[in-house]
Amino acid sequence: MPATVTAARWSDDLDIEITAKTPAAPGPGQVQLAVGSAGICGSDLHFYRGQFPARPGITPGHEFAGNVTAVGAGVKHVREGDLVGIEPLLRCGLCPFCVSGDYHVCGERGLVGENADGGMSELATVPAETAFKAPRGLDAEAAALAEPLACSVHAFNKVKLRGHETVFIVGAGTIGLTGVLAARACGAKVIVLARHPHQQDAAHRLGATEVVGDDEAGFERMKELARLQAIDVAVETVGGTGDTLLTAQRVVRPKGRIVLLGVFTNPTANINPLLFALRETELVGSMTYATTDGRADYAIALDVVADYAGLARSLVTHRFALDDAKSAFETAADKSTRSIKVHIKPN
Repeated sequence: MPATVTAARWSDDLDIEITAKTPAAPGPGQVQLAVGSAGICGSDLHFYRGQFPARPGITPGHEFAGNVTAVGAGVKHVREGDLVGIEPLLRCGLCPFCVSGDYHVCGERGLVGENADGGMSELATVPAETAFKAPRGLDAEAAALAEPLACSVHAFNKVKLRGHETVFIVGAGTIGLTGVLAARACGAKVIVLARHPHQQDAAHRLGATEVVGDDEAGFERMKELARLQAIDVAVETVGGTGDTLLTAQRVVRPKGRIVLLGVFTNPTANINPLLFALRETELVGSMTYATTDGRADYAIALDVVADYAGLARSLVTHRFALDDAKSAFETAADKSTRSIKVHIKPN
């Protein structure tokens, strides 16, 4: 083990800085890995922009994968050399939610990369239950994409998406675009509302049945889809401060389902409550992932990534060395760069 490793961290003034730290051997029930690729998430950008309070000294990164370098006592399911993806949820492991597989709503829940050091480091040490062996044929970059994709796997499990149904995805960031693959894996048709041309191109490339622009023609098409009662499930993936939840509500058919996946920075969002009642629309909140029917959403997401590996990897538009982490965040935060998913390569 090296005497020091390089890592990114939040500075005291909540900027990204590069530092050297002394690695420790993994303790009982822990896994250490050499991080091959770590993605910058939209929630990371909320911290970067100051919309959420980052923790000084914490190494960010919860979308990551790499090769196991050491395992602590009691770890049996992975071994040195295995490529693993990290399902970064921290939990108590003892409460009724954890025991039932709903550890994502544990009262002591946290996230690797927010509450504990994450993957933007040469070495990362995580609880062993967060490490999932990647399917054969994947590399670290592709395996790291399982984390955002798992959010849609979980959401579609919650609304029991069926193969004959049509999904309308509002937004074409990483969550929206990986959601295309998750919906396709269910056999569903997918229509995507995408604002930027490079996002529209990506949605087409990933296999969306139709892509609607954020323009007058797109608005007219959404009205037509609503009149045709064509949309069974609408998925809001944008969050922030916009009216995207209202957009999802307007397009979905009567008795349809709306899934809220986006992270809103406002405490309230616009909806039409009378329309909810008249149409008997179901609104489902969905946050991260869990273990459904005995199998982790994250494990399913790894399989979906493996099935669509080339398409999934095409979402990574920019790659940076760890020493250039600050430039990576600047690129991810600036839509003029046409970035979709920015990855940092510690090793």
